[in-house]
Amino acid sequence: MEDDTFTGVFPQAAQTIRAASALAAQDVAFLKSVDAKLGHDIDSASKQVLSIVNRLFEAGGEQEDLIDYGTDRIEGEANWKRVSNALDNIFEKIDSAFDEQKQHGDSKQPTTTFTYLEGSTEDSNSDSKHTGKRLTKPQNDFRVKIDNSEIGPFKPKLTSKPHALKSYEETLTLRTCASPAAADDYEDPPFYPQPYETEIDKQPYPESIYTVTPPVPFKSWHDTSAVWVDSVDKLQEMIAELLQLTEIAVDLEHHDYRTYYGIVCLMQISNRDKDWIVDTLSLRDDLEPLNQVFTNPHIIKVFHGAFMDIIWLQRDLGLYVVSLFDTFHASKKLGFPKFSLAYLLEHFAKFKTSKKYQLADWRLRPLLGPMLAYARSDTHFLLNIFDQLRNQLLESGGEDKMKEVLYESRQVAKRRFEYTKFRPLINTKNVTCPVMAYNPREPYGSIISQYNVPLHKKPLVEALYNWRDDLARQEDESVRYILPNQLLVNLTSLTLPVDVSKIMNCGTFVTEHGRLHVKELAQLINTVSQNTEVNDWELVEKWNNSTDSLNDTAAFGNVNEEDMTRVFEDLKSNHFRLSDSLLRSESIIISSPFKMRYTVHYDDKTHEPVESHDLEERRGKVEEYFKSIEGESIVLEEGEAEHTEPEPTEQTEPKAVTEAETIKEDPNEIITLRKKKNNNINNKKEPVQAASLSNAFDYANADKILLDTKQRSKLNPKKRAFNPYGDKEDQGPQGAKRNKRNITGKTSTFSNKRR
Repeated sequence: MEDDTFTGVFPQAAQTIRAASALAAQDVAFLKSVDAKLGHDIDSASKQVLSIVNRLFEAGGEQEDLIDYGTDRIEGEANWKRVSNALDNIFEKIDSAFDEQKQHGDSKQPTTTFTYLEGSTEDSNSDSKHTGKRLTKPQNDFRVKIDNSEIGPFKPKLTSKPHALKSYEETLTLRTCASPAAADDYEDPPFYPQPYETEIDKQPYPESIYTVTPPVPFKSWHDTSAVWVDSVDKLQEMIAELLQLTEIAVDLEHHDYRTYYGIVCLMQISNRDKDWIVDTLSLRDDLEPLNQVFTNPHIIKVFHGAFMDIIWLQRDLGLYVVSLFDTFHASKKLGFPKFSLAYLLEHFAKFKTSKKYQLADWRLRPLLGPMLAYARSDTHFLLNIFDQLRNQLLESGGEDKMKEVLYESRQVAKRRFEYTKFRPLINTKNVTCPVMAYNPREPYGSIISQYNVPLHKKPLVEALYNWRDDLARQEDESVRYILPNQLLVNLTSLTLPVDVSKIMNCGTFVTEHGRLHVKELAQLINTVSQNTEVNDWELVEKWNNSTDSLNDTAAFGNVNEEDMTRVFEDLKSNHFRLSDSLLRSESIIISSPFKMRYTVHYDDKTHEPVESHDLEERRGKVEEYFKSIEGESIVLEEGEAEHTEPEPTEQTEPKAVTEAETIKEDPNEIITLRKKKNNNINNKKEPVQAASLSNAFDYANADKILLDTKQRSKLNPKKRAFNPYGDKEDQGPQGAKRNKRNITGKTSTFSNKRR
């Protein structure tokens, strides 16, 4: 029966979809105006479709404010977004039902039912109202304004210290580093210690945490709601109830895109019977009394992944946590396949949350219903999950596993916030700064390595990085809101001179602050680039001056026979491959014996000749030296340099020499030319005639026998004439290639490649 149903439904559904797609491509309003009967039929069909949509809303859990027929109601994007959300909820329920049926099969065991995070229709309408709305920055309403100057180390925001083992005055004393922390005598900057570090380490946890007890069931999700706390009176009422408890669950919602450091926007607290949601924006400067609860060692505070929550609490609200139990570390110790809160909710509480609002803008007021539900779900089931995790830890490993989890939780609770300027030299997991760069002296280095920026652009990257950071502090915005990294890198690649048009067309989206300060950016880029170029030329001149001083003949002084002998021995061992520095015309070692007869020095001021050296005697000694090492008669004419064959590096067996290949040796021979081999065996090989001393040899036009055959062919390339009767008739002289046009404001690295 089911097969027949699906066989008849799917073809009709496919035809309906094709017809709807074809109709959407037409001008329906025009067709309705032309034919009144057609318009009536279209309106009737539209109402039927709309009724189906409203039924989908009802099936998805929305019972109120269904869509009425009308142009204004059905053309809005928000209404169709509601349709897609309803379909997603229905499909998710269908998938869960199939999974449960597949898992249990045909057994009669009761299937597990999941609770889903869902919002009401009113909340969806509210979502459409806030779409595209520009929010006012809540920092403007804070009584204590945010200070991003970092003129001193971060000081805890405490006026008193409840449940203290160390006094308030003792813990809030500035500390300095006693000894250098690095080899270059760099000392860690002064800092204020974590005020509750001693209490976190020494205060014992309640004995109940080491006892296996049945988990306390959580209250029904649909039958309870959260209490919104946005006034001091409601805060005091909540604190009075929390002081009577032994366990509470806590979580935070944070925003860091429209502020430099980040701000805590919401705090969720739950006990066994009630949930509270605290508006930390309106009560930012009034939440210090919560330390009576958070630092009480007899009340267990259950967090999940409190790694950053601890930092946010002390940075914005002046709150610290003693007796922390982190369910994240408990999950790791028990070896769960996943350590996320969503996994714990699904596994222990059979509750499926949604990540739709995980990165929502929590500064929004009033909060949307789904956002409130999402925030409440983070703590509503957490105490029941804590009970089950505690029992599993004690049953699997006794108190040892529990103590390991509590030790890790203590390390998290002791974490300390510090400003970037006063961060310690060596990164430590117990200290968190706004910018945790690997190299604190060059925090922009990660941008250079990540985006492969050339090193000669480093000064420009540093200047833009510092400009962005200063403006972000001044405006209390995040650096990525002021100038994203990709835009910063694109600005460094612009060709000089940089103007407003080049920045606005740099190939990526230019932010609002980038447009407002476009002239300032252009001036900054031009100034830094010009200064960098000037510094580069100064380095080049400095290098040239240093090399010129080495080439000055006065720097060598008088060269004796031993020095000359040592130099030529080195030349012979290297097969007379002279380096560029030795072939300079002003070098006394080479120019004196081979090119110049005298070397004259001039005074720097008068430019008159000071002294000269007759090198004729040294010339004879050089000739005698070559005679002794070569056993041959060597005569050096002015302007000539000796060419020799390189000695073989490996020994090979001698080959048989034919009579035709025998070369007569001439004792007066100075150079023997190598005759090119002829592959034709019929041709007779004639001995190569040695060049006599009387015949002058043209070294300039001689074949470079020391070069490889391929290199010699490149020196004298032979162009092949065009053959119109060749095999490929379509080949011929090629025309000039078209020059590539570079994009305005870009270097050649970013030019488009035509494929």
